Amino acid sequence: MTRILLVDDDELVRYALAKALRRAGHEVLEAASGEGVPARVEAESIEILITDLVMPDQEGIGLIRELRAVSATLPIIAISGGGRVSGEQYLRMAARLGADATLAKPFDHKELLALVARLAAARD
Repeated sequence: MTRILLVDDDELVRYALAKALRRAGHEVLEAASGEGVPARVEAESIEILITDLVMPDQEGIGLIRELRAVSATLPIIAISGGGRVSGEQYLRMAARLGADATLAKPFDHKELLALVARLAAARD
C-alpha cells in the first residue's frame, strides 16, 4: 500500500481517480488545490504525489517547483488536460521542473495504476 496525495480541482476527476487507486489498495488523501500541499506532504508522510497542472489558487506547476525545492526524491505524477495552452505543453514543462511521470487527460486508470506501481517499486 502506498500513501498518495491526489491534487485536482475537478471533484469528479478526483473522485474517479481516488476510487481507482483505493481499489488497487492504496491509501489516498485528497486536495482541491496546491495550497498547503508542501506542508501536508511532510506532515502526512506522503509517498507519491499526483497533481493536476491547471487549477485555481495554486497551479500544479508552482506546486512541483515548491516541492522540488524541498524534496528531490518525492515521486510526482503530473496530469493535465490543458488550459490556456495545450495540455502537452504543460506536461513538458512539468517534466522539466521535476515531475517523474506525466499523463494527458483523458487517460485510462490502468495507465495511472501502472505509473504508481513503477514509482512505488522504485522507492523500495
